[in-house]
Amino acid sequence: MTKEKALELLNIYGKAWVTRDPDLIVTIFIEDATYNDPHEPENIGREAIRAYWMSKVVGEQKDISFKLLNYWVTDNEVIAEWYAEFIDTKRNLKIQMTEVAIFTVKGDKFGGLREYYKTVKTPL
Repeated sequence: MTKEKALELLNIYGKAWVTRDPDLIVTIFIEDATYNDPHEPENIGREAIRAYWMSKVVGEQKDISFKLLNYWVTDNEVIAEWYAEFIDTKRNLKIQMTEVAIFTVKGDKFGGLREYYKTVKTPL
């Protein structure tokens, strides 16, 4: 994957999160992609990823901001670092998150995502 294509996909990821768009997020993944949030069960396939986003992002988050800080591209992975903030509507918290995400590459899309993050939680 080229650096340009990786940046395009990462920007789509950020836009999908900020706009809370589960239909947009699945466009960057292959059909049988895996999505691993360390605090949730593994999601396998676009429909499972879409359902996860409907539950977590659409159902529990608002006022989302996303800033890509760095990214690196290898032959079969894209590693990205970003900062995000959002309101967790389920727990009534402001979340500040620094994350490193490792995406596996399959052709011109992502075949999988593993997330590693640290959060600061502030009661509203």
